[in-house]
Amino acid sequence: MATPDSLALFTGLGLSENKARETLKNEAHQILGSTIDKATGVLLYDLVSRLRDTRRRSFLVSYIANKKIHTGLQLSAALEYVRSHPQDPIDTKDFEQECGVGVVVTPEQIEEAVESTINKHQLQLLAERYRFNMGLLMGEARAALRWADGKMIKNEVDMQVLHLLGPKMEADLVKKPKVAKA
Repeated sequence: MATPDSLALFTGLGLSENKARETLKNEAHQILGSTIDKATGVLLYDLVSRLRDTRRRSFLVSYIANKKIHTGLQLSAALEYVRSHPQDPIDTKDFEQECGVGVVVTPEQIEEAVESTINKHQLQLLAERYRFNMGLLMGEARAALRWADGKMIKNEVDMQVLHLLGPKMEADLVKKPKVAKA
């Protein structure tokens, strides 16, 4: 696969940025065959652009190619792991545990985590309604389920909040008043 600064190398040789990206994609096809889906391609490109340690690249490419690392969160954790563990060999059991390899978060688990978080903040939610900071709910649910898909968490929060509060009313559209700093 290409070196971490392959894009700069290819553009430095006179290729347009689009052509350089296409060349990188072709290299990935040579390694993985023609069955690269878009999500895998994005992860591979992210890997190449973020990893400077070429010794570890093939190790991580194999995890991506085999769909053991299939999210950006897992890739970020994998990159952090290989940077913080520079000595060979890599403890694969520890690596896989730290990167969420094999962890499957079910929609039911997401539903339960969001429900628990909403119950914890229910009084404040009922008082503030849609002016409540929904990011707090999503952050707490994300903390409970580290490897869960953020989009699924957001959808579940939106659905459960709508179920609890009902549709937005005119009063919900009024911005929260700013608190003056002393």
